[in-house]
Amino acid sequence: MNRKSLYLAVILCASMLLTSCSAAWVSTLDTILAAAAPALINILQIIAIAESKPFHAELATKINSDAATIKQLAGDFASASAASAPGVCQQLNAAVGVYTQDQQAVLALAQVSDSATQEKITVLAGLVTSTIGAITAVLPPLNVRKFVSGYNAALTAKTGNAAVDALTPKLKIHEHSAFVRYATLGILK
Repeated sequence: MNRKSLYLAVILCASMLLTSCSAAWVSTLDTILAAAAPALINILQIIAIAESKPFHAELATKINSDAATIKQLAGDFASASAASAPGVCQQLNAAVGVYTQDQQAVLALAQVSDSATQEKITVLAGLVTSTIGAITAVLPPLNVRKFVSGYNAALTAKTGNAAVDALTPKLKIHEHSAFVRYATLGILK
């Protein structure tokens, strides 16, 4: 390897570190968002049922679309050449920014009149917010298993609102896809 190639490799590695991308970070980001996107949509469903309002389908579609974009970019980053990785990393960081805006849009809607349901929404939103915050701050995010179990525990806590309490057990999120859960006979959750 000549000096020019070595110099270029050092610059590319430094730029990836400065823009916060690494294979481990991108993999964790992809894994966390696989659980966080449904969690945000669950909050929208709880808001709709608690307030007897229509479900915000457009925002749910946008959340799913933005999460899919991040998943695609994570895959692109994993297979990117050293020369193209910094560009993909920038796109990935921009996509995470858009996803964060989705989260803020959900939080803006998260005002319900029932105090117990409002508390549930606040706890659930706090779990999602802290996870996304950890990702965007380039700190190691929560372990997916801990996030999923903590979220599901908060999700299924009783509020006293019969409609919300009937809905929330059906909204549990999972660490693995339905196929993986069935293929492992429920060993993997």
